[in-house]
Amino acid sequence: MIFIVYALGDAVATKTKGVISMMLFAFVFYLIGFWTFLPSTALQDSGFTAVSNALVCLLMVHIGTTIKLRDFVEQWKTVVIALIACAGVCFGICLIATLFIDRGYALVGGPILSGAIVAALIMQEAAQAIGREDLVVFASVILVVQNFIGIPIASLCLKSEAKRLKALITGGDLDRTVENGAAQNKSALCIIPPIPAKYLSGNVIIAKLAIVSVISTVIANATDGKLNKLVVCLVLGVLLKEIGFLEESSITKANGSVFVMAAAPIAAFIGLVNATPQMLLGQLAPLAVVVVIGLICLAVSSVVVGKLFHYSWQMSTALGTSALFGFPTTYILANEIACSVGENEAEQNYLRSKLQPHMVIAGIVTVSISSVIFAGIVANWL
Repeated sequence: MIFIVYALGDAVATKTKGVISMMLFAFVFYLIGFWTFLPSTALQDSGFTAVSNALVCLLMVHIGTTIKLRDFVEQWKTVVIALIACAGVCFGICLIATLFIDRGYALVGGPILSGAIVAALIMQEAAQAIGREDLVVFASVILVVQNFIGIPIASLCLKSEAKRLKALITGGDLDRTVENGAAQNKSALCIIPPIPAKYLSGNVIIAKLAIVSVISTVIANATDGKLNKLVVCLVLGVLLKEIGFLEESSITKANGSVFVMAAAPIAAFIGLVNATPQMLLGQLAPLAVVVVIGLICLAVSSVVVGKLFHYSWQMSTALGTSALFGFPTTYILANEIACSVGENEAEQNYLRSKLQPHMVIAGIVTVSISSVIFAGIVANWL
C-alpha cells in the first residue's frame, strides 16, 4: 500500500509538474484513509516504522555528502533567512493573534507553525501543566494542517524558482557549469585515500553511512538531546565526505535512494492518526487566525531579508516555508521540482544542486534548531 501511494503520488506530481507533490498527495491519502478505511495501526503493521528511524539518520548523513563544505559555509545567508522567517512567524503570531483570539491559542500556535513535532511536544507539555486540554488538541491540529498549507506554497515557489534558473542558462553554459562542478568535486581536505572501485560495493557505502549514524546518535545522546542527532548526522556527513571517508552522494551511488526515501517520511504520516474531523472542525476560527497571521509574517520576513541578500522572492519564500514541514519533505520537494522542470539529466542535476542544499539547511534551521528554542521561550509565557 505504501509503495502504491508513492507511485500514484509520483504520477500526480509529474502530471501537475510539481504543483501537487508526492508528499502532499500522500498526506491527503493517509488523512482521509485514517478517517475511513485504514486501521490506525496500518503504518506500524507495514514494518516500515522500525526501519524509518534508522534510515532517516542514514539519509541525513547522505545529504551531508551532497553538500560541499565551501557551499555549506557560503549558505550563511540561507541560515539567516530561515532563522528570521522562523522568528517572524513565531513571535508575530504570539503578539498579533492575541488581539483576535484567546491568548493561549496564540502562544501555542506560534512556535508550532514555525516548527514541527518537537515544538508541538514542548507546547503540549506546557499546556498540560496548566490544565488546558483544549490547547493540547489545538497543537495537534496545527501540526497536521501546516503540512497541507506549507507543501503547496513551497512547491509553487520552488517550481517558479527552477523555471527562473533554467531560463538563465543555455546548453553551453550548463555543460560548462557541470564540467566545472565535476572538476571541483575533490576536496582540498581529503586525507583518506579512496577505496578501490572494485571493492566499493553498495554494502560498503551503506555500512559507512551506518557507522556515522551510530556515532552521531552517541554524540547527541551524550549531550542529553541538546544536540539534535539529525543535525549531527548532517554535519558529520559534510565533514567526513570532505576528508574522504564517505563518498559523495553516498546513497545514490549505492543504488539505495528509492527504498530510503520511501521509509523516511513514514514518521510524519503516523501523526495523522489522531487528527479526527471533529478535532479539525472544532477549532477552525483560532486556526484560521494563526495560519493567516503566520503566513503574512512568513512572507514579509522571508522576502525582505532575502531581498537584502539578493535572493529571489520565490527562493526566499520557499526557505521560510520550510518551517511548516521541515526535513525530509524539504529534500523530497526540491528533488521532485528539479526532476519535473529539468528536461534532461544535466538540467535536473543543475537544478537539484541549486535547490536541495538551501532547502535542507533551511528546514534544519527552522524545525530542528530555532523553533525548538523559541518553543522553550514561549512555553514559559503560558
